[in-house]
Amino acid sequence: MTYTVQSGDTMWGIARRFGITLKKLLDANPQISTPDLIYPGQIINIPSAPPRKDIFRAPEPYPEVRVEGKNTVYAMILRKDYAGPVSEISAVMQYLYHHLEMEQIPGWQEVSELEKGISIVEMYHMEILGQILILLGTTPRYEADNKLWTPAYVAYCDFDPCAQLRADIQGEREAIAQYEKHIREINDRYIQAILHRIIKDEQHHIQLLSDALAKQCV
Repeated sequence: MTYTVQSGDTMWGIARRFGITLKKLLDANPQISTPDLIYPGQIINIPSAPPRKDIFRAPEPYPEVRVEGKNTVYAMILRKDYAGPVSEISAVMQYLYHHLEMEQIPGWQEVSELEKGISIVEMYHMEILGQILILLGTTPRYEADNKLWTPAYVAYCDFDPCAQLRADIQGEREAIAQYEKHIREINDRYIQAILHRIIKDEQHHIQLLSDALAKQCV
């Protein structure tokens, strides 16, 4: 489909409106040599996009939450993803904190909504992991390696939104590396499938956050 540029539009804002990444929009419009200089009345191509409600997660469905059998060793490994330093609860708290601060900064409201949207996806990941922990025969307590989760794990970067975006991207990269390590350590095909699917979301988050970083923090 095509879209007619309106006054005040930016390529980043149009990408958000249609639920696609900035890179995907730019790739669909190679005729635009200077994305920052689009003008009202200009016609641009809009590639196919997932429904708006799905913009903050990858489009693939999630596998069924199940395990091959109880295994407390696997549970101890997954607790690190659930409530360790690099974990879903750390991500939820960090994105929410960044959302609340960015919301107060002029020009950062759209990115603030992005942070909130990603936090909701991370909360869903946390719910999935908690369900798996129960199926493996343990409790979904907020601890890993016999250490309670602590807000010290959050990269606050107080009122420095560019630093916050960089911290978020780094956190996603660390989460992916940790999930990949745990996929190798956990010999349960159902858990492996779920972790592979969560990784797709984290990769999608990196793209969304990188788009925001490129737009806001030149």
